[in-house]
Amino acid sequence: MIDFKELAYKYKDEAIKTLQELIRCESVLTKYNPNSEAPFGEGCKEALDYILNKGRSFGLSAKNVANYAGHIEYGNNNGELLGILAHLDVVPVTRSEWSYDPFDLTIKDGKMYGRGTTDDKGPLVASLFALKLLKDNQIKLNKKVRLIMGCDEESGSRCLERYFKEEEMPKLGFSPDAEFPVIYGEKAHANYYLYLKDDLNIIKSFNSGTRFNIVPAKAIMQLNIDLKDKYLAYLKEKNYKGEVVGDTYYAYGVSSHAMIPEKGLNAAFILLEFLALNTDLPLAKYAYKYLTFDPFAKKLKANISDLDMGNLTMNCGVFSYENNVLKIGLDFRIPKDNYTKTLDSLFKESLLPYNFTFEKLGETSIHYVKKDSFLVRKLTESYAEMTGDYVSKPFTIGGGTYAKFIKECVAFGPQRPNTPDLCHIADEYMLLDDFILNIAIYAKAIYELGK
Repeated sequence: MIDFKELAYKYKDEAIKTLQELIRCESVLTKYNPNSEAPFGEGCKEALDYILNKGRSFGLSAKNVANYAGHIEYGNNNGELLGILAHLDVVPVTRSEWSYDPFDLTIKDGKMYGRGTTDDKGPLVASLFALKLLKDNQIKLNKKVRLIMGCDEESGSRCLERYFKEEEMPKLGFSPDAEFPVIYGEKAHANYYLYLKDDLNIIKSFNSGTRFNIVPAKAIMQLNIDLKDKYLAYLKEKNYKGEVVGDTYYAYGVSSHAMIPEKGLNAAFILLEFLALNTDLPLAKYAYKYLTFDPFAKKLKANISDLDMGNLTMNCGVFSYENNVLKIGLDFRIPKDNYTKTLDSLFKESLLPYNFTFEKLGETSIHYVKKDSFLVRKLTESYAEMTGDYVSKPFTIGGGTYAKFIKECVAFGPQRPNTPDLCHIADEYMLLDDFILNIAIYAKAIYELGK
């Protein structure tokens, strides 16, 4: 019997060093340029180059696909293809919110701090070392295993759209980019822009958030009128954090992933609620009536749910102000397919009295794999055997992962059951022991699926 946990700990130092070097690559999307040698920015290209070269140094074959994505392989070249789908890009950081350098791995009290430690560089490195473990110990597989790594998961997954135009589609696989034991279903997803006009010319500027899939923790606005005393009184009454410097109003909330917006505090909502309560500004009145502090879209009457897939969630992630129009980017995680037509109707109805407009940017369908499938069963068993957790059961989430690219594919780790969700927040970390244990979990899972 193979002791995957004992084998995994032999790679501890080398795996930590590899993760440290990968985190130093600041792989945040700068600007998408399909005609560039670095379509998602130099940081993403650097990360892809680094990890492919690392795979080659292990004696594994590797391929770069137009700097959009790449893969590292191990196993039977004539066998059915098993895919492991992970991503190299990370969400932006606000350095002032971090206790440590987000792009330099810091280990303290058994925790590894750094952007990407959990989402998704830590699990990606663990998966790579799982392949190295199998190769070094001459553990044969009947399938060909391909670790596929993209550079644009956080901003639309254009990376894998391009990759799969050129490369073979795996028959089954997993994405180490969510939670254990197994995520067998992911909600449908839709993004919108709302355009709310400032007819009263009260706002000079308004900015908050950088990504649809993050609850913004900071919001800044400038006003053409003086509401400083009222704002400070409002903050005190509501027990919110903020300040006023000159004509600039700041609000501070709590960041969270868009799939669980109820875990965060949207800083922009603090400013919009204040404006709604202290001015006659129609855009603020609209936001207060239909958007603010409402993660399940009850005000919009879109609060649907499904017994298996859970509740619809709504995140207002991006706010920008230009030409007297406040532009709001919304992220919906939807437990039913074909619901966006209803959302369109609800927006039209809500916006009509204000003469505001909206735009639907895109949508995806629900991704679902049967709970009793071979894939889900083998992954659940592998996780349980390596951790001793035979209680936790597979479930569904609101997040979207690369799993949706393959029909028979699920999300598998790295987050443990009943632990804090650390994705997309400041001071993101992974427990060092969990990182090494993940090597064993992924090696065991690959072995069980590939033998």
